[in-house]
Amino acid sequence: MAGELPIGPYRTIRTGGLEFPYYIIPFDKRGLCEGPRTRDELCRQVSEEDFTDVFVFSHGWNNDWEAATTRYEDFIEGFIGLRTSLGIPFPSDYKPLLVGIFWPSTALVWEDEEAPDIAGASRSVADRLVGEERRWIAEVSSEVEDEHLDAFYDLAQRDVWTEEEALRFANLVRPIYAEPSEEDPGSPPGADEIVAAWARAELELEAAEEEDLDLRTDFGSSPSPTPEAMAAGIGDAIRRLVPRRVIRMLTVYQMKDRAGKVGAKGVAPLLDRLLAAGSSPRLHLIGHSYGGKVVLSATARSESDRMVHSMLLLQPAVNHLCFADHVPGTDYAGGYHQVPDRVRRPILSTFSEHDFPLTRTFHLALRRRQDLGELLTAGRSPDDTPSRYAALGGFGPRGAGERLISILDPGQPYPELSEDTPPEVVGINGSRTIKGHGN
Repeated sequence: MAGELPIGPYRTIRTGGLEFPYYIIPFDKRGLCEGPRTRDELCRQVSEEDFTDVFVFSHGWNNDWEAATTRYEDFIEGFIGLRTSLGIPFPSDYKPLLVGIFWPSTALVWEDEEAPDIAGASRSVADRLVGEERRWIAEVSSEVEDEHLDAFYDLAQRDVWTEEEALRFANLVRPIYAEPSEEDPGSPPGADEIVAAWARAELELEAAEEEDLDLRTDFGSSPSPTPEAMAAGIGDAIRRLVPRRVIRMLTVYQMKDRAGKVGAKGVAPLLDRLLAAGSSPRLHLIGHSYGGKVVLSATARSESDRMVHSMLLLQPAVNHLCFADHVPGTDYAGGYHQVPDRVRRPILSTFSEHDFPLTRTFHLALRRRQDLGELLTAGRSPDDTPSRYAALGGFGPRGAGERLISILDPGQPYPELSEDTPPEVVGINGSRTIKGHGN
């Protein structure tokens, strides 16, 4: 029936003289596979046919089905087109298969994707905005205890908060900041710390809006407020907090946690089945934004004895100390510190100073104890990062014996990388060419 997920490939890609199957495997927010028959057919085909390479892609936050599938196909066609334009032929026996992971990540919408005045918007736009806001509230309310939901809904519908109301709301949503792992008994931050973090993020966003930055794609790079200006402005920022913006910020936490759950509970068993295929194809993982957390969590939780062949992280929205042997100020290693040992080639991870959310707000919002080093997957920070909570896609990896190199133009070889390069983490500074989070 039209509109249903097929049992076999979602479609067949024909480009560059090649023809290969392209699957999409969907997961729900708990990490359960929503297309088990499609997943089983994928594993059967990989096991019974002689594929040389299997590529598994994962999208990041705020991608619906159409956006995710379009991004995957653009990447595939771009990759084939680039090889063709550079005259780099594929081996005669090359037979790839492509897998796109789809997971629900659309609770977050950037402010400039919305109409500025709902009263003056068309009915269709107004309906969409109300629907989006209800989705954010539903996501966040799922973390609030039942006896506090009336107060939550009342505060969520306010236009602005007093400082007292902001503190009350912070107490209601503290479970989102709580540490759910027995491995780390650290207590969540207090309401005053939570509200101060919201205010700091608000000041960063206000500064960006004054500079007329496009917060969807062309995030740009500009000076942050000085620490003195930031401290002085927090009190005023608290009194300007807009509930709907705070609620939207809280969904960033939930999408991050969801990405980890989808990777660990859903994608990891899929990787094990693909790695167990009799034809032993090379397995390549590619993740963008929170999709980086999906593939990292899947690899960390994999139980296979076989290694993933390669991993490419594009502007990953995870902590920059996630691979560290020791996270500064703690007694533990980064949550993904063992992942490089499970990947045959060096892990390549891009970062850019032009990625607004990952350089200007990530470290202000994502400050739970488990966010530091991505603890749940399993001090002071360097001078060129603003915080121990800084993003991998904003500042590159640290604390893992990593190498940092600059991005090159197509056709230029990377002398630092070869078939003989041992497993390690390589941060690729893409500031020269990567001009935004989705760029």
